[in-house]
Amino acid sequence: MYEVITSQPPDLIDTLRETWPRMAELLLELESDQPAETRIGRLRHIGALWYVQGGAAEVLAEVGIALSERLRIPQGLIVSELLLAYGAAQEEERTREWETHLLNRVAELDGLHRIICAANSTLDLSSSLQAVTETVSQVIGVEVCSIYLYEQHRDELVLRATFGLDQAVVGRVVTHLGEGVTGWAAQLGYPVSIHDILSDPRFAAEPQLGSEPFRSILAVPVVLYNTDPSHLGTGKLQGVINIQTQGPRTFAQEEINFVEVVSGELAFFIANAQLYQQTDERLHQKIRELSTLQQVSKSIAEQLDLHVALSLIAEKAVELSKADRADIFQIDDLRVLQPVATCGKTEPVQVHNFVLQTFAEGKPLSVLDAFQDSRFPDLPAIAHAEGFHSLFCIPLQARGNTIGCICLYTRQPHHFDYDQVRLLNTFADEAAIAIENARLYAESKRALTVKSMMLLEMHHRVRNNLQTISALLAMQLRRLDPDNVGARALRESAARIQSIAAVHNLLCREDMGYTTVDAIARQVVESTATLLSVPGHPIEMDVSGEAAKIGSREATVLALIINELVSNAFTHGLAAEGGRLQVESRIQNERVMVEVRDDGPLHPTVPRRSGGSGLGLQIIETLAREDMKGGFELLSDGEWMRARVYFPQRFQPYNDEGLVASV
Repeated sequence: MYEVITSQPPDLIDTLRETWPRMAELLLELESDQPAETRIGRLRHIGALWYVQGGAAEVLAEVGIALSERLRIPQGLIVSELLLAYGAAQEEERTREWETHLLNRVAELDGLHRIICAANSTLDLSSSLQAVTETVSQVIGVEVCSIYLYEQHRDELVLRATFGLDQAVVGRVVTHLGEGVTGWAAQLGYPVSIHDILSDPRFAAEPQLGSEPFRSILAVPVVLYNTDPSHLGTGKLQGVINIQTQGPRTFAQEEINFVEVVSGELAFFIANAQLYQQTDERLHQKIRELSTLQQVSKSIAEQLDLHVALSLIAEKAVELSKADRADIFQIDDLRVLQPVATCGKTEPVQVHNFVLQTFAEGKPLSVLDAFQDSRFPDLPAIAHAEGFHSLFCIPLQARGNTIGCICLYTRQPHHFDYDQVRLLNTFADEAAIAIENARLYAESKRALTVKSMMLLEMHHRVRNNLQTISALLAMQLRRLDPDNVGARALRESAARIQSIAAVHNLLCREDMGYTTVDAIARQVVESTATLLSVPGHPIEMDVSGEAAKIGSREATVLALIINELVSNAFTHGLAAEGGRLQVESRIQNERVMVEVRDDGPLHPTVPRRSGGSGLGLQIIETLAREDMKGGFELLSDGEWMRARVYFPQRFQPYNDEGLVASV
């Protein structure tokens, strides 16, 4: 709305104040005596508001230049803040639009999933059609959805299911081709959308339906398409899907596309259901083929590794088509078609002309006799060298784009008939979806790596915060008498906090979510020794044992336990003249055992200070038994005082596919 402002206005700021009240308020706040951060916030508010109101970025830059002269702030700072806020608002709007688009697509996919499930779950045509009407109404958000089926022998469209209208009229409302909007769409063979039926002469009211309150309508024919152009027409018409709303409405192209997809799925189901009702042997064969395809598609869909999925698709293509060999070609990042999988051949696969033609046209290619096909002069030599007689190539298409193709070869002459072609096309669609899912899964794994880095950063920040708290406790500790009760409590608290910080220090450097017992022990011993060591009383420390992996939660608990055990050794067994302190970890019978021992029995004892509460041992007992689901024991053999903590080994790392693998 402000793009009409000239590039050299008499006074740009005054003009904005006169024509834009909200901008005048922000400019007034900006010119008042405020801190720099507040002014930057106002500048960002102006930049975002400018984008929301449709202003041009070039004029916004001129506003920034004008403001810099008034506010005596560098032009670069003002213009950059304004344009950054402008760009951020623009990106936020794009993000919202994309999120809305994705939500709509998810709703449509969910609706298609329910429709396909309803169609595959029963052969009862009436109940499936009713489920389709309800699902379409919910996805698109309309008041009425109805399905008419075409009865070819009577040349009539009969209402067979409806949502939003009187169920009593189902089976009683009949219309002919060319009559009303429904008959018009059936006759034309493509969707008919009417914004307001009151202004369209094609609309014919049906008294039995009671559709007077509804103003807009979308009629989409349900057509079972045939690849043979000579058979296109009413012979393949299955019915019409109608959706209606109470108020005038212009249906978006995406909504029309969705109903067309539904009609496509419905066309196959109606045809199959009608054939089944006739108990035709051909239908039973079709059902067996579709069952095989479903099992094959399920096997393919369950595989998320792209390389394995491609190999499995090639194998299942051979199985489904009864061919001798299958090759899969896929376009790479440079838009070059490359062989990616094969079944039935050991030599390297070549990209021949017929493969390129299938990919370029996006249509199946069938060759009955490779030695006599005039379309490809070099094909006889290729067939002789590679040992095939017939071939069939199918494009792989996902999201409207051709991403590759599958080529099937037979050693004997083989005609791929219409039914088999349809089956293989459906398989190719499923295979393309599986390939696309595997690609998306690989991208998701890369995104998970990014999230892992974020988690490591979180551990890093938690560690820093804990170290800050420990430093504050240390500062307070220096103000107290080292021997009083408060100082001892502060030292113990600081040691515990340092132990937790040590765990986060390990987690921010190791693989996401776990560390090792010996690494925890080293960190805790070093931090505790720094806080509790006494000058003149040297203590020889040693940490050894197996690198038993442990999860993040258990690592924190174990750090507290080791801290308490090491603190007890420093303040009791080794307090008189120092000594030796050893920490050992090992795995026995699927249990992790950590032993902290000191040679305190060989040194003079220090009288226990009054006020001791035994809190340390209570903490150890509680953490070992309740949190770690293990045990704790204290032993002495005359030379060593041994404190042992044991708990089950239950760490479960993630494998390469992101799944939990038991250790």
